[in-house]
Amino acid sequence: MNLGSILVLVVIFVLLALAILFISQNGGWQGGCGGNCASCHHKCADPKPKDDSKT
Repeated sequence: MNLGSILVLVVIFVLLALAILFISQNGGWQGGCGGNCASCHHKCADPKPKDDSKT
């Protein structure tokens, strides 16, 4: 391996680590329905009432 290929591998690993960090800080893999819309359908069927006290 030469220096160029080592630098490319380092950049790829750094970008992968940053992507994993970004995903984990923004809700992670558990944030949505996880591909199973039937399990979280009740969230859309019964939305939370809006807070009107901000006016």
